Amino acid sequence: MEKFTIDPTIAYDVVELPSQGVVYKNGKKSLRVAYLTASDENILTSPNLIQNDTVIEELLKRKILDKDFDVTELINEDKQAILIFLRNTAFGTEYELEILDPQTNKPFTTKVDLSVLKVKDFKLQADSNGEYSYFMKNVKKNITFKFLTNQQEKDLELIKNSKSDNLVVPTNTKRLEMMIKSIDGQRDQMMIYQFIQQLPIKDSQDFKKYVNENKPGIDLTIEVKTPSGEIVKSYIDFGVEFFRPFYGI
Repeated sequence: MEKFTIDPTIAYDVVELPSQGVVYKNGKKSLRVAYLTASDENILTSPNLIQNDTVIEELLKRKILDKDFDVTELINEDKQAILIFLRNTAFGTEYELEILDPQTNKPFTTKVDLSVLKVKDFKLQADSNGEYSYFMKNVKKNITFKFLTNQQEKDLELIKNSKSDNLVVPTNTKRLEMMIKSIDGQRDQMMIYQFIQQLPIKDSQDFKKYVNENKPGIDLTIEVKTPSGEIVKSYIDFGVEFFRPFYGI
């Protein structure tokens, strides 16, 4: 039983998580999320939050009501589901975006229905540690891994954008270090580090492709007809602009 109650004056709904909760310690499959209110415009239009690129994080902290859930652990795919819920319930499912026509190289605007976006099938089975298995063909090693949390993605972005005397920023190997938890049952961190440094690039690329194809989430790709008549694929992006156009700013 949960030991906290929600203020009865707060209007909210339950959002089912694409990950089905398998990536979280408490296994939560859904979260209670409050609807956007007029006071949330203060967050969406805050110059300081916009400048620091923390608008979405602050919004999630405010809107997710479950006190037994660490918002910083939210994986991107679940975060996207919550942002779509917030936007759809506040402004409706019609969304306008700008796309480049490849035939004319000119941008055009089009409207899409966010309600048609579907949750991808998630078929992977986690072990007792909440980890997933993968076999690296070239080095012939069985590894276990976890999907990155929202905080880990932010940490990688900081590494990517950090100023350093080194000409090479190790974001790719850092990503692997964060994800890979064991190699043939061994969990020694130094051993995993050395393994990653010597990992053939084919194994690295195949693993990242496997993760992208199998991670939980929403299929955010859409097909749009351009003014020149061509059908092109586009992608729903997230950020403050996902909400701001409706405030006329």
